Amino acid sequence: MGGSRDEVAAALARGARIGGAEPVPEVSRFTEWTMIDGDLVCRYVWHNLPDPTGGTARYTLPGTEILRRLGDGDRFETVGEFRNGDDADAMTARWRAAGGAVAGADGGELRGIVGWAPEPMPRAADRAEVERALADFAGRLAAAPVHGDWAPVAALFTDEVRVRDHVVGFVEGRHALHAYILDGVRRSPFTRYRVGLRLVDGNRVAVLLRAEGSRGGLDVNVVLHYAGEGRWSYVEVVYNPQEIARVSA
Repeated sequence: MGGSRDEVAAALARGARIGGAEPVPEVSRFTEWTMIDGDLVCRYVWHNLPDPTGGTARYTLPGTEILRRLGDGDRFETVGEFRNGDDADAMTARWRAAGGAVAGADGGELRGIVGWAPEPMPRAADRAEVERALADFAGRLAAAPVHGDWAPVAALFTDEVRVRDHVVGFVEGRHALHAYILDGVRRSPFTRYRVGLRLVDGNRVAVLLRAEGSRGGLDVNVVLHYAGEGRWSYVEVVYNPQEIARVSA
């Protein structure tokens, strides 16, 4: 089901009808990239508001969405939408304080932030190789909290790995990644991590990571760039901290 990559791309280009999606009139959307793997789609979307003063102030928020094509038509269902709700609320408040209003808003020309994330390695690795590396990542991620050792997970990344967390921020380098993981584990209410749904499109991989704790769980969208030899050069972690607060309450 889902058709070929070209068929799915054509359905998206015709204007996908997505069940349950409610358009927000004042927000324009710019899709930076789209992954297609079978009937699954992952898109990186910038949500933009125009500068109410006509200047160049940025009111923008990145996020991802995972869709599944239903049958062979143009209908898609939303598997998940991922963005920082705290940042979205703060951005909207700043925009309205600057004079923003729904009527007359036009930000259709707005794009993302240049240099926000690197591009994957241009020459695509063999899919079987990427899937083996992904299985290794998933296995180590599941085993780490059991053994209390996260070093094997960090070892799967290059020395110059770049890390973008939509709540924590940006860090660079494998040692910084290891410290970021340990700090996140220390602060997190979750004790189990499982990689579920996954998409592979060239050297870019998107997975749904399920984090579970005694009071509930959270779905996180993790984007990875494969760098060859079983290692990863980029990881982006997209989630809503408001959902963590609900689980922790």
